[in-house]
Amino acid sequence: MSKRTPFDKYLAQLEHAATVLNLDPRILERLKIPALLIRGKVKVEMDDGTFKEFNVFRCQHNHARGPTQGGTRFDPAVCESEVKFLAAMMTMKNTIDQILNGGGKGGICVDKIPLSLGEGERLCRGYTRTIHPWIGPRRDGPAPDVNTGGQEMAWFLDEQERLAGEHCFGAFTGKPLVLGGSLGRGDATALGAVYATEAMIKQLGLKGGLSISIQGFGNAGDFYAKLMTERGHKVISVSDRSGVIYKADGFDYADLHKFCYNEKGKKVRKVSDYPYKDDVTSEKAELLSLEADIFAPAAFEDKIDAAMARAIRSKFIVELANGPCTEEADAILAERGVEIIPDIYASGGGVRVSAAEKIQGLENQKWTAERVAEWLRTRMFQAFDDLVKVRKEYHLKSFREAAMVFAVREVAEAMTWRGGFDYPYGEVVDVEPVVVYKDLAKRERLQYVSELNGKVKKFVYDFDAKKTIEVSE
Repeated sequence: MSKRTPFDKYLAQLEHAATVLNLDPRILERLKIPALLIRGKVKVEMDDGTFKEFNVFRCQHNHARGPTQGGTRFDPAVCESEVKFLAAMMTMKNTIDQILNGGGKGGICVDKIPLSLGEGERLCRGYTRTIHPWIGPRRDGPAPDVNTGGQEMAWFLDEQERLAGEHCFGAFTGKPLVLGGSLGRGDATALGAVYATEAMIKQLGLKGGLSISIQGFGNAGDFYAKLMTERGHKVISVSDRSGVIYKADGFDYADLHKFCYNEKGKKVRKVSDYPYKDDVTSEKAELLSLEADIFAPAAFEDKIDAAMARAIRSKFIVELANGPCTEEADAILAERGVEIIPDIYASGGGVRVSAAEKIQGLENQKWTAERVAEWLRTRMFQAFDDLVKVRKEYHLKSFREAAMVFAVREVAEAMTWRGGFDYPYGEVVDVEPVVVYKDLAKRERLQYVSELNGKVKKFVYDFDAKKTIEVSE
């Protein structure tokens, strides 16, 4: 039996929602495939004069509710299935947040750490050249994700504007403030998860001062620890790739953050090196972490497996990461009655504030931090109420089911109004390798092959003329 891919996880949830909703088969078939998948390679001239090639992807899942929007990650595990899965889930995440966007996602298969500043810049510019003809504020807006942030978005933006010949702060989100970024964007994912947590605490009738375990101490996990600590809760366990640490009476968040992060907000030390922790092994610390009142996965996909699902004793789980539970783990937790705040709702804070940033960029405005926070808070609590109603209406077992049913129902309604089911759908574009030299001005035409409903066409995109030309065999 072949191994199930990340996209298979999405398809399983989609099929279940379709059954609950008695979904139109034409809509179901379209939701099973991306509207557009771009695949390419970027060849970067490294500092030593050699060239290194990187696989790159951008996926636009569904445009029924508006332009697609979603992050771009840099990670050695990036692959086509992962990007398709994340784009599809972004469609649902944007819908739950009532953002008029479809779902997009991109990625580069790269270990970012060994790259010099110049190599990283050239890789980002090459990626932008690869996807340039298919992105823009009214078509598809890339944003940060795993191992990307303001610097990468600044390089993306600059290259896009150079290619387009005009400024457009609405083309990318998660940018530095000086380049049209939004106040409140840095901690938006975590703050959204905090609001979701508070809604669940109220739903379950719990009191304050709860204990928390955070799986993954990157940007989202770090900010979640900060915000929950400020609200009177205590973080008893955190982890990263180095292992798990535990402190029964709760960590001093400020001291832990200062140890792990430098003044610029970059993670510079492993949590396992932090000295002020209980004297237990990483394995023992992981077991103890499963006893926390709230378990918050904030790392990568499939980190909660079946064994962990059976061992978790938390009152509920809040998913800051995308797809942190395996399908088997999810079924076990549902059977055990462990409530989960699903990723497509809990981690929606980032996309909500990205939407605010896009509006600011298009209008050339700057919102106050208070306005951004209120924009986020209002929608997160309203979305929770929406999921409670849908769960009750359809007699669903979990909030994950409710989230997918709600989102699919909304997207399906938009698709029904639009119609057009006889048009070709599901384009795949393979871009010829884009070469980026240390001399950035040395630029070549973009060549690609498009396949749509079995029809294959070859094109050249001329960056100087800013137009696409179909070429014959």
